[in-house]
Amino acid sequence: MTPLILFYNLSNEKGKKIRLICLKLHIRIKQVDPVDYAKPIGMLAGIIDFPAPQDDASFSSDPKREAFTDEMLVMKDFDGRLLDRFLLEMRRAKIARVALKAVLTPDNITWNSFALHDELQKEHEAMTKEPPSAT
Repeated sequence: MTPLILFYNLSNEKGKKIRLICLKLHIRIKQVDPVDYAKPIGMLAGIIDFPAPQDDASFSSDPKREAFTDEMLVMKDFDGRLLDRFLLEMRRAKIARVALKAVLTPDNITWNSFALHDELQKEHEAMTKEPPSAT
């Protein structure tokens, strides 16, 4: 299987640098547009046996929900070695961190981009939250 990364909000210089790393490591790239944020991640990642929607309207976004602007990467078919290499290459290239990163799993494959973004945002906030000072 060919590794794939879903790119969110990376149509910038940082995104160009990450694309070069992907080319070097033979990783396919798919830019996800806001119009597709309500579709299941598995569908966006091109999972062959992922059930097709009965009606594309069922995946339309909540009109009250604004598209997020945070950068996000979702990786498919990455083994541990490739993931380590990809992150090492990003550090070597001195690319600013993309805070929201995930690997496609059986648990998140049916989530849409909004749900994954919200979960990653919560995890990121929990990881970067400073512990209370012991006084």
